[in-house]
Amino acid sequence: MDKAELRRAVIARRDALDLDLRAAKSADICARLVELLGRLDAAASHTVAVYAAMGSEVDSAAFAAAASKRGWRVAYPCMLSATDAAACGQRMCMRAVAAGDADAATFIAHPTRAFAATDIDSSRFPIVPAEALNMIVVPLVAFDRAGARLGYGGGCYDRYLPTVSPACHVIGIAFDEQRVDHVPTDAHDLPLPNIISA
Repeated sequence: MDKAELRRAVIARRDALDLDLRAAKSADICARLVELLGRLDAAASHTVAVYAAMGSEVDSAAFAAAASKRGWRVAYPCMLSATDAAACGQRMCMRAVAAGDADAATFIAHPTRAFAATDIDSSRFPIVPAEALNMIVVPLVAFDRAGARLGYGGGCYDRYLPTVSPACHVIGIAFDEQRVDHVPTDAHDLPLPNIISA
């Protein structure tokens, strides 16, 4: 099965999950992320990058709220315009969003839309340098036991993850139903060191 076929099959499997089951599994995954958060240095200032769930993805909102409540800075992906992407070599950046400010962050409401730097209030939603992230929670479509990850096909995280600090905790999250025997990979596809599923 090629990547496109696998992507369609696993998304259909994920979409078929009962809404209450999806919510319960998301809550379990978020609780495990919070547990991991608790093991990190409480005295230091930290930044975590999360994503806003699209469709039937694991909803990481409870984790983002818990991180913010503990005083962590929370950042979300923002897709870049073609001009800005060419200038920095990335198709996305992470922007900090203060607690209670998510509704005003258009890049959260429209996660696949590309924004020019001039479209976003950078004083309100500053770009967080990749090397400043202590943890990044990565969405995925499918995964296997070796940590291979299948995303949506844009390669944004495959390009972004090599720029984070080696000390950054990179964690993919998914439902157990997204696990497959084998994810086909290309040379640029990076396995995830940690995947939490429920």
